[in-house]
Amino acid sequence: MKGALMPIALTPEQQTILEETRAASTPAEFEALLVAAQPETDKIVRESLAPNQPIGVTLTELRDLFLAVTQHAPKLDAHNYKAERRALFRDAIRLLETAHLWFGEGHRTGAFRVRTVAEVVEASRPWRARLAAYGEHAFAFEPEIADVFGDVNTTGTLDEEVDDLRLLLQAAKQHQGALAAVGMSDDFVKQGEGLLREAENRDLLGVLGLRNQEEAMLLRNRILTYAVLLGRQARAAGVNACFDDAEARRRFEATSFREALRRLRPKRRGTKEEPTTPDGAPADS
Repeated sequence: MKGALMPIALTPEQQTILEETRAASTPAEFEALLVAAQPETDKIVRESLAPNQPIGVTLTELRDLFLAVTQHAPKLDAHNYKAERRALFRDAIRLLETAHLWFGEGHRTGAFRVRTVAEVVEASRPWRARLAAYGEHAFAFEPEIADVFGDVNTTGTLDEEVDDLRLLLQAAKQHQGALAAVGMSDDFVKQGEGLLREAENRDLLGVLGLRNQEEAMLLRNRILTYAVLLGRQARAAGVNACFDDAEARRRFEATSFREALRRLRPKRRGTKEEPTTPDGAPADS
């Protein structure tokens, strides 16, 4: 088709780098990466900065730099940038990719957003009410069974929400025939399973100490700062190690993180916070 964009073909090396720097797949894996990075993070991050450009752009720069570091590893080894530093740099990119996907703002990111307990509890109320109506109809002459489907979260806690949803789903599947006869569908059961997953995932993110979206964004900014600082070190190490190789040196020198970060401006009384794009970068004036 005339004018159609050709897909970008990645080299095997680029594919390898993408795989090595992939996002964590579970909160437990993310937490393990955080714990491993913490000593170095505490050592070099003195101030958490905010994104000054889309984080996706910074990730592309970091990955391209990591590819260059990998390709010239022997020279960097000889100049005291060894495998341990490369591993820290690689895992910093993984941490940033994960935080960007899970905690980012806007429609394009934020696939795993931290919600308050109240939001989790509120989300299931319409589903609970509908299930109670099915139960009352199907078991009009067996009130002890109907009462099971009328359960509500009386404490408003996450623990009770998870326990209640698990019990209600178990009862709905146990009596699925009778409930289906009065209108309950398979999709309705799947909706309940989705609510349970969301409640359980909110609990899993709690092990990271994240209680709300603001804390998640603060963690993301700290990880962003850490990854960029390691990127700057990798760039400097590459320029130094490849100084006598003009082509390789130019590749490292071409990497720039000048636009990656900005300082967080404290909110002044009577003023609004600086507007940002959905990716967290400042909005154009």
